[in-house]
Amino acid sequence: MAIGEKLFRRIYGEAARIGRKGSFREREQFGLISRPNYLYGMLRAADCARYFGKTRVTAVEFGVASGAGLLNMVELASLIHAETGIEFRIVGFDTGKGLPQIQGYKDHPEIWNPGDFAMEQREQLLGKLGDRAEIIWGDIGDTVGPFTQSIDATAPLGFVSIDVDIYSATKSALKCLTGPTESYVPALSMYFDDINFFFANEWAGELAAIAEFNAENALRKIGQDRSLPGHRPIKAESWYSAMYVCHFLDHPARQTTATRPRLSISAHAEFMKSRFLF
Repeated sequence: MAIGEKLFRRIYGEAARIGRKGSFREREQFGLISRPNYLYGMLRAADCARYFGKTRVTAVEFGVASGAGLLNMVELASLIHAETGIEFRIVGFDTGKGLPQIQGYKDHPEIWNPGDFAMEQREQLLGKLGDRAEIIWGDIGDTVGPFTQSIDATAPLGFVSIDVDIYSATKSALKCLTGPTESYVPALSMYFDDINFFFANEWAGELAAIAEFNAENALRKIGQDRSLPGHRPIKAESWYSAMYVCHFLDHPARQTTATRPRLSISAHAEFMKSRFLF
């Protein structure tokens, strides 16, 4: 490292140096790119897709609201494509009318009301998105089935963000994980927006929907992302605990070993590192 760079780092810190001249991967690790939770999940999706020989992957946001997240996803898709070569199909789900009817204690009626988070400026959002993303309108319980049938091995589902607030809508959204195995990457990154507040508990809301999904599916399980914070320089970020992984234990890739030469300890570590599997 040049003397000037060392001096800059000493004065302003490593994060400032990375922000100034760091690579895409370094800036992601330091959380210096907008909406780091989405970036992390989508980058995981792209890396997994590439590892398993895919050229495209699907990313979904349940709960579009103002559209800020979906707009961010299309911007991130361009950055990730430049890094990995993987293209994205981006899909958003929204009623367009805000939260649906609250259905008992599991939907947290102490916090949410029907109609909360109704979309504003719908046409402006669609104009900004153009053909870079699609929005599926209506109750998720009615729309998730046809969407799940539309996913296939050419662009497997790799990242899912769930920001629908209530249990009943989350329960419906998780049905997107019940299609044929070839429709998914074997380990699918997930973000749950509403699990880290004081009233959150595993008997209501998104946490209850996760627990019930796991109980109802023998070989598909949603668990916390155990790679975070890992080797990341920032060890405490609020979004880390909201990142989960859906493990498709029935996926062919998780049933038989891949054909490749045997690897030494050091070679296997490099194999994992070079494919960003840690």
